[in-house]
Amino acid sequence: MITERELGAELEKARIAYIKPTDSEEARRLGLLPGDIDLPDGMKLYVLHAFDGSVLGYTDAYDTAYGAAVQNELTPVSVH
Repeated sequence: MITERELGAELEKARIAYIKPTDSEEARRLGLLPGDIDLPDGMKLYVLHAFDGSVLGYTDAYDTAYGAAVQNELTPVSVH
């Protein structure tokens, strides 16, 4: 059986990142958006996360999030 620490090490080696859709209200609630950014309520965003859940960035297009992951040598996976 693999431990949580071993799983984390394997995920880090694989350089997995995940793309999670969210809306602008949720992004504000989570503190992902700086206060000076004004987005319409309900705007769909795609948040790129590291394997450990930390936020690497966000965008308004899935393709852009996917491209950012690949450009940074990460393997993107989608989370619904």
